[in-house]
Amino acid sequence: MNTNRRQVLKYGLIAPFAALNATPTTLSAEQLGRVVRCAIYPPVGFARIGNSTEGYIFAPEVPGTFPPPAKGYKDSTGRIYPQAVRFRVYGFDSKGRVVGELNASFAKIQWKVQVANRKAAWYDFDQAFDIPESADIKSTPRNAKFTGNDRSKLVIDPGPRTIQGRSVNPHGSVAEYQFSGGDFCGIPVNLGDIRTDPQGRLIVLGGQGKSASIVPNQPAYTFANNDNWYDDTSDGPVDATVTFNGQTMQAEGAWVVTAPPNYAPGIQGVVTLYDVMYEVGMSMGIEAPARPSFTRQIMPLLQRVVQYQWTNKGVLQQYGWATPGDFMRPGYLLRLASPAPRFKALRESVLAQFRNPDFATYEPDKLPPCYGDNTNLPPTSPRQFQAVLQNQYVWLQQWAAGDFVADLPSNLKLPQWPPYLEQLPLSEQPEALNRASLDSCLGGPFHPGCELTWPVRQELLYDAPFRIARRNGPEKDFGPVLTQPIALSDTGPLDGSGPGDISRWMAVPWQSDTSSCLYAYDEPEDVYLPTFWPARVPNNVLTSKDFAIIQNRRLPLANRVEAFRRRADWFRLKPKNGAEKLKMVNNFIANWSQIGVVSLRPGPGDDANFPSHFWVEEGANFQPL
Repeated sequence: MNTNRRQVLKYGLIAPFAALNATPTTLSAEQLGRVVRCAIYPPVGFARIGNSTEGYIFAPEVPGTFPPPAKGYKDSTGRIYPQAVRFRVYGFDSKGRVVGELNASFAKIQWKVQVANRKAAWYDFDQAFDIPESADIKSTPRNAKFTGNDRSKLVIDPGPRTIQGRSVNPHGSVAEYQFSGGDFCGIPVNLGDIRTDPQGRLIVLGGQGKSASIVPNQPAYTFANNDNWYDDTSDGPVDATVTFNGQTMQAEGAWVVTAPPNYAPGIQGVVTLYDVMYEVGMSMGIEAPARPSFTRQIMPLLQRVVQYQWTNKGVLQQYGWATPGDFMRPGYLLRLASPAPRFKALRESVLAQFRNPDFATYEPDKLPPCYGDNTNLPPTSPRQFQAVLQNQYVWLQQWAAGDFVADLPSNLKLPQWPPYLEQLPLSEQPEALNRASLDSCLGGPFHPGCELTWPVRQELLYDAPFRIARRNGPEKDFGPVLTQPIALSDTGPLDGSGPGDISRWMAVPWQSDTSSCLYAYDEPEDVYLPTFWPARVPNNVLTSKDFAIIQNRRLPLANRVEAFRRRADWFRLKPKNGAEKLKMVNNFIANWSQIGVVSLRPGPGDDANFPSHFWVEEGANFQPL
């Protein structure tokens, strides 16, 4: 198969490439002389909450599906490892070509990072402001009893931190590099720290998952807007001043976000954050392919639906392994990948399974199998459910009509990504970092969301594709009520961002939203769909106990198949009423790290009977009620 990796990176495969020879880490004086600008990658990087003090894991740096760390996602005491994000600087020549990575071997890089948490001082999240159904929404401030200068007490802002050199603050224990010093109404809150690796690259870690109310014994009472509460998520700008070859440059800046844990690492949303930002980038000059590639634009949508089988039993039953709806069955996939006229009806039937993003019609039983931005009970809008993005739907229509690049090999063997970024050619590393970062985050539904929410769909948020625009000067007061015209105004809150401005649209605390967005609200117990965020917040999981049965090839096949089809509730009990739900939410706030993480594991080896890879719940020690 003649695959162009650069095209793949533009809108790529879900499968990784085979390892290449490692690229050099040094640049000659001649090469350095060709650098006319430099930029930080990834443009938006994600740390994740974790409460382990025994170490951390890195955020994905190569696109694709990732095996779990050698020691898993939890430490010896059962606490979740935090996810650190690493930033690098790349130099570009006058034609925009990558010259190389600028690191401590031949450059001095001074990093500057400022993060903050402004959730409690922002407005209530009621609904995404950029949908028609929000025309009459009037959001009032959170913690409205705090007025005037007292509202600054609700902002956790430790101020900027700078760092430079090799292997600085490797254990996170040096005070000057910690995001400490900020407080919430006088309560100290640490938002993480910064470090450098042996090459002088920046490493950012976030908070430890501490959420609480300043009012003693006050429980959380809603999914998103709990007054008096704080958490230690955050976001803010990342800058780098780079000195090399006798010159100093200011790198194009990046942004760092500390998000909740990923409880299903390696499982991607049907729509990822990369997809969303790419679509925004199309309006800013990114050139989209005239004809969709099957492996780059079509197959990932199908594959991601099937992946949900590991986190939702309804998807397992309808689209899981060896079911009629399993798009990844080899014979079925080859027919879907063919532009032959005899398969047109089949392609059209699959297109018909996807929800139209014009939301002109109420389509409850279509794909993705997820709630949407305007979820209400009873439903009030077609946006009760999520749809793929408009450009993705156009690609699906082209594919159904047979107008696509048929690039799936007949043997189904796709190129593989290398395990380490340095094994990619330098020219491909920046975009690989971008893809890896954003494909690991959800692109919806935004109610409000897992990592980020609806502002990422607005061109106003960016000053270039994937680059968050900075605010110049203090933010103006938007008044006692935030409305759609204000929120979307060219001079509104999206017109340039500062520390804490991106995450403030999210729920406070994050645990209340994570534990509230489940599946099949007010439905009989045997109904598992629709779901909300199965790629981050599982609903039903394959337990380690059942996986052990599947792996035991000495057992009767029927017993192993029964274990495969069995799923346990991730929360171990779905709440049946509001009181049970609030009790579970508050238990989750206190014990969020005890819940299981769904991890990628190799199958038992008899691939005729079972998938070659499984996602298995591990480290579960959580009883919600």
